[in-house]
This record gives sequence, structure tokens and C-alpha cells, in this order.
Amino acid sequence: MGLGNKKLLPWWRSKFILWGFLMLPGLMFTIALLRDSMSYSNLMHATGEFSARFLIFSLIATPLSMLLPKSKFPKWLNRNKRYFGLAAFAYGLYHTIAYLVEVPSDQVIGEFFEIGLLTAWIAFIIWIPMAITSTDGWVNRLKITWKKIHNWGYLAALFVFLHWALIHLNWKPALVHVTPVLILQGYRWWVVFTKKKTIKTTE
Repeated sequence: MGLGNKKLLPWWRSKFILWGFLMLPGLMFTIALLRDSMSYSNLMHATGEFSARFLIFSLIATPLSMLLPKSKFPKWLNRNKRYFGLAAFAYGLYHTIAYLVEVPSDQVIGEFFEIGLLTAWIAFIIWIPMAITSTDGWVNRLKITWKKIHNWGYLAALFVFLHWALIHLNWKPALVHVTPVLILQGYRWWVVFTKKKTIKTTE
């Protein structure tokens, strides 16, 4: 097929436009910091919530497209879920760097094993290889191994929400955000196991 027959997406559906929107809050936070109009506590709150919410979008993409196969938004979200996952990591990285810059190193070491912070470190460590291997090149190179690496994202997500709930001992906001994920992922795996069971019974 020639290049002339290749269908071009409209500019507003470009991945670069999406990345611009995803990174815009981070840019605004940075400008606010440079102008000294944003406190450390507000920055930590904002970066943490953006990281968690982008993570939610990446986690609900597949089950939402299964639940609503004819709807355009779930299809779009499923096509771009890797970008939302990377954005979640980027804001998590911003969150971590801000913490390491602001908090004295001896305090960081001293509170490392506190459950509210240890859960965050575990999630962040799991995220690192996932972020590194999120490009199409790594997908093609790793093949089946790529999926195994990225399946660890579910465990990372669990630790993210535990961190959110435990860091201020306030479960309500974390629970409100994690409930749609649990419901939709539950639906996804119910469909998968039902199909497998049906296949076995017909063999």
C-alpha cells in the first residue's frame, strides 16, 4: 500500500497533543514553584493525586472497552493507556524527587520502613522497569516477557493506593478512587474466566 493511501489522524488526535495535556499540570506546578507560589505540601498532594488518577485511567481502559465495546471513549482510552501509565509514573517521579529534595537524607532513611512510605517505595521500584520498557521497540523486543513485566503493574497499583490510604491514615479518598478500578477489573477477569470455562466445556 502506498503512502498516499495511508489514513492520517487529525492533529487533535496526535499522541503529542495528548502528551501535552498530560504534562501540562506538571509544567504549571513547576512554574508555581519557580514563582514561589506553591508550598511543598500542596505540591506533594497535587503530584500524588495526578499520579494516582492517571494510573486509574490506565487500569480501567481494558475492562471499560470490554464493557462498552461500541463506545468511542473506551476505545480511545484503551489505545492510549500506555501514555496514561507513563504519565502516572512521571508524576510519581516528580512526587519522589520533591520529597528527596525537601526532606533531609537522614529523615528519609529513618522513615524508609514506615508502612505508609515503604508501600510507595515498593510501587516506585516496580514502576521503573515498566516505564523503561513502555516503548514500541521494547514491546517488539521482549514479546511475551513484556507482558509479564507489565503485569506487575497491578501489584504496583495496590501499593500506590495503600500508600495513599496509609500516609495520612485517611482511607476514604483512596477507597473512592480505587473502587471503580476494583469493579471494572473484577468484571474483566470474570469475563476472561467465563470464556475459558466455556471453551473447556465445549472441548
